[in-house]
Parts: sequence; structure tokens; C-alpha cells
Amino acid sequence: MAHGKVFEAATVLLGMELLEDEVKVTVVEVLVPFALVLVPTDEVYTVAQTLQCFLSWPRDLVVSDPLVQTFKPTIY
Repeated sequence: MAHGKVFEAATVLLGMELLEDEVKVTVVEVLVPFALVLVPTDEVYTVAQTLQCFLSWPRDLVVSDPLVQTFKPTIY
């Protein structure tokens, strides 16, 4: 559906506490734009609308791909 980044250490999203079975994610690449979001809001109901947004997502639906390399930001 999408590629993104998971923020495992995050416990709060937009001022609300995440549940134990949720993680904070951000979508960086949309693969299936018209797929419906599991928990829609007034602003977001398709995967295409999640690009560059922070969302809570069920932990068990996040798949880690060892072939996708992530980079940490470099601070100078």
C-alpha cells in the first residue's frame, strides 16, 4: 500500500497517547493511492492522502522490509 517510516519510540501523536498496539508512522511513498485507510478521519481516508502525514497505525500491520534501507538524518 505504501512505504514509510516507523517511529517506534513515539508514544504521543497530535497530543493523544498511542495505544500499546499502535505505532506512529509517516508515509514517504504511496504504492496503492486509492486503498482505504483503516481508521479514516475527516481529512484522510485514502492512502494517497497520507503522504507526508503522521498517522497512528496498528503495529501488527506494519511490515518491516530488510531490503529497504533507511537513513538517519545527519546533523552538522
